[in-house]
Amino acid sequence: CFVMGALDDALPELFRSLEEGALTMQAGGGVGYDFSGLHPAGTDAATGPVTPGPLAFMHVWQSVCAALTASAQRRGAMMAALRCDHPDIEAFIEAKRDPAVLRHFNLSVLVSDAFMQAVQQDRPWPLRFRGVGAQQILSARALWQRLVRAAYDSAEPGVIFVDQVNRWNNLGYCETISATNPCGEVPLPAYGACDLGSVNLTRFVRDPFTPKARLHVNGIEACVQTAVRMLDNVYEVSHFPLPMQAQ
Repeated sequence: CFVMGALDDALPELFRSLEEGALTMQAGGGVGYDFSGLHPAGTDAATGPVTPGPLAFMHVWQSVCAALTASAQRRGAMMAALRCDHPDIEAFIEAKRDPAVLRHFNLSVLVSDAFMQAVQQDRPWPLRFRGVGAQQILSARALWQRLVRAAYDSAEPGVIFVDQVNRWNNLGYCETISATNPCGEVPLPAYGACDLGSVNLTRFVRDPFTPKARLHVNGIEACVQTAVRMLDNVYEVSHFPLPMQAQ
């Protein structure tokens, strides 16, 4: 699965991004997008006099994914991320209370350090697009509680502590991360691919359920080395739907 490129709500670029997602899903890959680059609903944008906003375009992706899934062997999967200061964040938080809506999407709020500090200190939180102006000012703590309540009630949205992710990214000098693959295991840069495997640790327990129970650490080390080499091979032999993904 992949994180895709940045979204722009000029229609040619937007539908080029949709085409890239469709080609990726057709090949069996899931896709993750940061929708924060799309203008808030009801504002002027390149899509026309008034933009429908990120959620409306997510429904376009949803329809394409559903159509592709109908002819494929595997259910399509997508991740949608939105910044915690985007003016449409409240609608995004509440979007999946209806279990029939956006069923091919997982949702994650991009949570910044500044937002968590505002929550901790119970300060006002301005919603603005691309850091300009302030369309609305909310209580940071009330917004956080609304997010937590939605997650408790409907398991959506999740959160990505995006500033921390970029601080800890050991490729942070040459890339910026703003989304994950659909299931959320791996934060990735634009067109990055996740290549995942697992190690069954129970196979390395010696004398289980006895006072002598222990892990065979050398066995784990050898297995992990082989598994990493196997995952490297997966990259080498995989067909990438888009040239940017292969690169």
